Amino acid sequence: MALPLVLLPAMLCDAELYREQTERLGGASIFPVAETSLETAAQSILRQAPPRFALAGTSAGGNLALEILAQAPERVAGLWLMGANPDLSADPAGARRMNERVRAGAFDAVIDELEARAVHASGPRGPEAAATFRRMAHRAGPERFVRQNDAMITRHDRWSALDRLQAPTLLLWGRHDQFASVDRAQEIASRVPGARLIVLDDCGHLPTLEQPEASTAAAREWLTSIA
Repeated sequence: MALPLVLLPAMLCDAELYREQTERLGGASIFPVAETSLETAAQSILRQAPPRFALAGTSAGGNLALEILAQAPERVAGLWLMGANPDLSADPAGARRMNERVRAGAFDAVIDELEARAVHASGPRGPEAAATFRRMAHRAGPERFVRQNDAMITRHDRWSALDRLQAPTLLLWGRHDQFASVDRAQEIASRVPGARLIVLDDCGHLPTLEQPEASTAAAREWLTSIA
């Protein structure tokens, strides 16, 4: 029996972020982005998840994955991160200003800004990935965005969870990620024994949308290594 796979989307994203992977890999459960603290969201997922599972997260979902790893490392059979940052929030004041703009009615403008940074526009699926991101963001809506952003503002430093990680680890990064650079991925890889870092050219912050075939192939190999 295949190992269960838990997928955690990025902020403003939902199951559509992983559509290609769930169709081709099967056996995946997708949990929503944290809308309270990451600690509370991790506890909720651990109550619902199988006793042992492979764990993947993109961006904010990657931070939630690290929180799960910190709380229950023995249950994580493998870790797949994309665009994640184990540090504290780099600019909490700026994030709070963004929340205030959203509350004041500028949600569409904020989506425009996030889309421009998240998706590598000149990539092979740039326009398609951008349109998908916008669909997901509008489904989430402004109130959910503020709650998700608040959860990310208050996150903890989780480098120590990575330092203790022994499970097979895949780091899948876009060469043009504007939120978490390839340097950050290399730093993570240097602290996790045996971690495999794959950098995708012509790709930004959302590999599963921007380079779905390459992402699925990398994930399949990672899952095979866990089995």
